[in-house]
Amino acid sequence: MSREAAGLIMAGGAGERMRRSGSGVPKPLVPVAGKPLLEWNLLALLRAGLRDIHVSVAAADGPVRDFARSRCTDLARRQGADLAVIEEPQPLGSIGAAACLAGRGDVVAVNADNLTSLDLRAILASHRLDGAALTLAVHDEPFPIPYGQVTTEQGRVVAYREKPSLAVRVCSAVSVLGAQAVHAIAPGEAIGLPALANRLLQAGAAVHAFHHAAPWIDVNDLAARERAEAVVSRFADRFAA
Repeated sequence: MSREAAGLIMAGGAGERMRRSGSGVPKPLVPVAGKPLLEWNLLALLRAGLRDIHVSVAAADGPVRDFARSRCTDLARRQGADLAVIEEPQPLGSIGAAACLAGRGDVVAVNADNLTSLDLRAILASHRLDGAALTLAVHDEPFPIPYGQVTTEQGRVVAYREKPSLAVRVCSAVSVLGAQAVHAIAPGEAIGLPALANRLLQAGAAVHAFHHAAPWIDVNDLAARERAEAVVSRFADRFAA
């Protein structure tokens, strides 16, 4: 890549919903189409040309840490990349570990429990072009409404839709942090991505959105894993390693 950048995979979550749904392995290691979620995210960073990659894990989560240091490290080395593990003695939230990457350039951060074919090279390029402190990948997610939606104008009903599906613009849990965003996180601070975005906004920093329509799914339980399998099958060309 023409400018320095680092990749960060957030894999330190507790994964309680996944365990409650019956999974016997930590969420980052849940397999989808033959590959653990953590591996899918690593491959996405490598496809984007990132060669300085970090995986943040809970210090007590031996299986995830060991997988990152073995299988993931080997995959990274095969493509000329370096992979390091960040151990969190205490949970650092969904973006706190980024403070460990100060001085490494822009940070492309992804969550290990998400699966998407979003072009990470494109969001990084957009972030740099905009000169943003923080860029959030966003997409329109449909949510079914269990009631009839009534549209009125001046007291008159002009439309009535029974149980419609409404699109809500949401964060895809993929972000690019510039130096200002990284330095806004104190070392060892537990902070989520929403809190960081609001902190930067309150400071007058530029927080930009990268709107996309790539396949995306949050794999939080075994039912979501089945849906993720269908997504990978449907868009196999976009998820090719």
